[in-house]
This record gives sequence, C-alpha cells and structure tokens, in this order.
Amino acid sequence: MAVKYYRLIFLLGFILIPSVIWGVQIKPDIESRNNYLQRQVNAISIQSQNARLPQQRDQLDEMWQDFLPVAAEALENLEHDLNPHLVQKRIDRAAAELNCEIHITPKPTQVDDNAVRFIVTGSGRYTDLVKLVDQLEQGQHFVRFEKLSFIMPSLDYAQASSGAVRLTGLIMIPVLTDTETMEAN
Repeated sequence: MAVKYYRLIFLLGFILIPSVIWGVQIKPDIESRNNYLQRQVNAISIQSQNARLPQQRDQLDEMWQDFLPVAAEALENLEHDLNPHLVQKRIDRAAAELNCEIHITPKPTQVDDNAVRFIVTGSGRYTDLVKLVDQLEQGQHFVRFEKLSFIMPSLDYAQASSGAVRLTGLIMIPVLTDTETMEAN
C-alpha cells in the first residue's frame, strides 16, 4: 500500500498549518492574556490598598490630634528643661578635660522655684577641681554654687599619694527667661 504523494502533503499540511497558527498567533495571545490577568489582579490589590488609605489617613489624623496637646506641653517646658541639660553636658565635658570625675544628681524642685538645682560630687586633684569650679562660676552657663566643700585626703599614705580630693556641692542653674536668653546671645 503505497501512500500517494498528495495524501502525504495533505497530512503534513493538516498537522503543520495548525502548528504554525498555534505558535505564531494563539500562543502569544495566551501569554498576553495571562499577563493581562496578572496585571488585573495587581490592580485589584492596589485598589484595595488605596481604598484603605483614607481610613489610615483618618487614623493618623486622630493620633496626631491626641499627640498634639502632649507635644505642646512638652515643648512649652523645653526652654526651662533644655538649659540645665546643656549645662550638665558642659560640666561633664569640662570635668573630663581637667581629669576630674564628676557625678551630677538632680535635686527635686519646689513649686515656685525659678532655678534648677543639682547635687555635684566628684574627685580629682585639688588644682583641677579648683579650676573646674572657677570655669563653672566664671563661665557663660550661669552656674552658681550654693554650697561647696572640698574634702582633703586623709593622712593615710595610700590616699595621699593619689591626690584624691573629694568635691561635694550644690549648684543652681537659673531658669532663663526670654530677655536673659536674648542678652546672652
């Protein structure tokens, strides 16, 4: 049984033509359809996220309104709280430059007090501690010692050789008003 030439061409055309049509037209269309569906899924998820944005905005606005009075209160006292903190930092820096060890502890304030007080303790060589006190009293930081005492080392040879003089004191940092701040600048 011999297959005739035109039947073979027909069978090849019957298989080859649909394969070419599938490869050239249908397969790219299926891929573009899948890409379109994926983009549509992405667009739906972005749309749902965007639908939540006004609700998130409203929640943030409510949180801001709750936070605003607290922030205003904290910022209202900033000028009164900031100067003592800056002075503490400068005291620590000056003590480190003079090889002194200083510890600063806040003292509770009275109701109508216009100054902040700190208890200062430290140790170092006598000349370095005197220089530190002089820098604080004569400096631009408005630090005033209300009480100050130097405790000299005992006659024990071990302590005397280290030169560890102890300093204890009570310092006052006045709360700056706007006019004093302008004059200091």
